[in-house]
Amino acid sequence: MTSEHDIKKVREMLEFLVKQKISERLNITERNIYDLTGKKGQTEIVKIINTVPSTVSNLWKKLESKGILVKDGKGYRKVI
Repeated sequence: MTSEHDIKKVREMLEFLVKQKISERLNITERNIYDLTGKKGQTEIVKIINTVPSTVSNLWKKLESKGILVKDGKGYRKVI
């Protein structure tokens, strides 16, 4: 039987691997947007990163289509 501790360890390893792969594939602006996703809204991200709203929304849609983000109300959140 799998313990809660084992499940937590597997989840932590999976999160690490996913974040590593995402970092390899995103440029610095995209990585910053991804890091702030789920913590800040689009308007705040635009101001922090000094970009335009379409950059954020286009990346969110791209990552949603890949299964990395899910729509959560008006914004998005990370799956892992």
